Amino acid sequence: MPCADLRSSDPIDRAIFEQGLRIASVSVLLKKAGLLVLLNSGTALFANIRNFPRLKKATPEQLNAWSLVANGTAIGWDALDEHLSLKGFLTIAVRSEILQRITSGSGSTVKPASVRAAKKAGARKAH
Repeated sequence: MPCADLRSSDPIDRAIFEQGLRIASVSVLLKKAGLLVLLNSGTALFANIRNFPRLKKATPEQLNAWSLVANGTAIGWDALDEHLSLKGFLTIAVRSEILQRITSGSGSTVKPASVRAAKKAGARKAH
């Protein structure tokens, strides 16, 4: 039986599984209560430890006892029974960036006055 094309329509999955995006290293930033996740592309992602209950309760020694798992597509803390995926980090990063754009007004948004002007212009062309 021929193998079906299993390519994902999810751009994050494509980046990980087709383009080889991986976690290269992790730095635990105790003063910032976060993880700095460095990808093999050179991109750095920050994750707040407070978002992960097991990590939040962990000692500095436990936090620093991480390992890369699943060929660099996840980080594991075996003693804490905690594993965080690259897809999860990327999803959080994308969501945060979108929310920041929406709430800061720096995104490419259309102001209501521009929408009204465009509607009037369109209405004039239709007549």
